Amino acid sequence: MKIVFHLDWIRSGKADAKSFKHPAAYELFTEYTKRIHPFAPCELEGALQRKTIGKTPLKIWVCDRGTGSRMLSSEDLARRLTQIMDTSTKRVSLVIGGPDGFTDPEMTELQPDLRWCFGPLTLPHELAAVVAAEQLYRAFTILKGQPYHKGH
Repeated sequence: MKIVFHLDWIRSGKADAKSFKHPAAYELFTEYTKRIHPFAPCELEGALQRKTIGKTPLKIWVCDRGTGSRMLSSEDLARRLTQIMDTSTKRVSLVIGGPDGFTDPEMTELQPDLRWCFGPLTLPHELAAVVAAEQLYRAFTILKGQPYHKGH
């Protein structure tokens, strides 16, 4: 299984350090994706190309604060990962919205398997990407019984 972070505010092209206004946010995001890599290959891309949906076995998780989004504990997220790893799913596309979030038509088009929120807080989209990466790393360490989760 591969994890692909899609930064929805990058409409075309590849996401990279220039995709983040704050270099420190990019550095922290990159640190967590490097930590994820031993558990699963991890990539950073721009917006999920809607035309590719349905062509490969993938799960779409959208980080979204809107109605219908679910707050998950770190343990809940680990359970979700386990469910995916027990299937033939080849890719988890984790879509992080831009400053304006997602419109209803965009959400309908994405048809996410999970609408995940970090609680009632409004986070800058770059910080939401960092939080998502850290929580995925934490979920993998929970599954592997590593001390990271218990030490924080």
